[in-house]
Amino acid sequence: MSVQFDIAVIGAGVVGSAIARDLSRYDLKVVLLEANTDLGDESSKGNSALMTEGHDTPAGSLERDLVVRGYQRYMTEAPQLGLPMRKTGAIMLAWTDEQRATVEKLVEEAHGEGFHNVHLLEGDEVARRWPQFRPGVLCAQWMPDEIIADPFSTPYAYVLEAVTNGVTFLRPWRVSRAERNAHGWRLRNDRGDVLEAGLVINAGGIRADIVEGLVGHSDFVMRPRRGQYILLDKPARAIHDIIAYPTPTPASRGILISPTIFGNVLVGPTAEEVEDRDDRGVTEVGLRALRQAIDDMVPALRDMPVNTIYAGMRPATNHSDYQIIPRFGERWLTVAGIRSTGFSGALGIAEYVMSLVFPKVFDKQPTKTVRGVRVPDLSETSIRPWADPEKIATDPAYADMLCHCERISVGEVRDALNSPVPPASIKALKRRTRAMFGRCQGFYCGARVQVMFDEAKVKRDA
Repeated sequence: MSVQFDIAVIGAGVVGSAIARDLSRYDLKVVLLEANTDLGDESSKGNSALMTEGHDTPAGSLERDLVVRGYQRYMTEAPQLGLPMRKTGAIMLAWTDEQRATVEKLVEEAHGEGFHNVHLLEGDEVARRWPQFRPGVLCAQWMPDEIIADPFSTPYAYVLEAVTNGVTFLRPWRVSRAERNAHGWRLRNDRGDVLEAGLVINAGGIRADIVEGLVGHSDFVMRPRRGQYILLDKPARAIHDIIAYPTPTPASRGILISPTIFGNVLVGPTAEEVEDRDDRGVTEVGLRALRQAIDDMVPALRDMPVNTIYAGMRPATNHSDYQIIPRFGERWLTVAGIRSTGFSGALGIAEYVMSLVFPKVFDKQPTKTVRGVRVPDLSETSIRPWADPEKIATDPAYADMLCHCERISVGEVRDALNSPVPPASIKALKRRTRAMFGRCQGFYCGARVQVMFDEAKVKRDA
């Protein structure tokens, strides 16, 4: 017998999770389906974690509208969820006359489009305020409202609040078949599980076109774009603490150098269209491009130790704009092609989806009393449990240091494992706590973390 839902959301990346969270405000039976073992386990885990106000998105596009709104909502709602963010500002640098002309034009366009807190700085002021940049800067676009945030805790907070308010979260649950019935859709996975939904929202990210193919739609083609990164160790932060972009070209926005909310410095991403959407390999060519970006912008970072290298995948399509396509005659809504701005736009996208679904499909108002949640603040500047005497007094497990690199206690790992949405893999546990994310990459603490994970899993499965 299949389980019946009013709405099924396919994909628990940052966008699908934000949609499920907003749907939890309505008196409806909602299920969130994730193909992988944990939420945010594909494109969402490999983004740059920048919260942009939207001026760098194409004017007149749906992407612009939803990123602007997403930024506004995040600024209001992230603190309520315990999500850290830091307004470092961003700067786009010009070293040549041609680049200067581009930067001046972009500043003028930003003002014309209503982004008045974007400024043109002359090179001498840039050199005075940020002496780490390669000498010879002619001018720069200064964007003080740009923010760095937590890319891992954000989708977790959305799912946690959705589940807390009644949404069913099923994982791994990869939709392999979709069949129409009298009320909507019957969805199946390869294990033989079946559920029915009156409306399906496809937020399948990098695999959204495959999900579309299950129901015969082919409005877009996925063109996965790989982005390689170098993550520098925390001492680099003393040199560089601002989001820095090169001047974009017609072919590329270039490689950025940015602090992370966790205290490291991130260099990337590259932008490579690849055939295999699972090809997250790091290449010599990619690493050379990243090192060149360091030499071109912040040479003082050249000798900083590297924490790790990795690659993420952006779900770009053959269209330049988001692909949000209502097909309500078929009880289907497509939310795809969200590209690299999905982290900034997720809450705006969710709000837009609500405006499409209500009251056109369900004549409802968001009347449920919402139970709020808070996730641990894992940022570099937060007061961590090991440094909080009051917290340690109530529970000594917060003084039992487990991961010395990131200063994560046994109590924090235990809390993550006991969450209503517990991590389903060691990598997911890393993203929830930052244990094993430090300089040793789990060499010293990995075995003990694994034991705690295994014991919690046995307890849950019993």
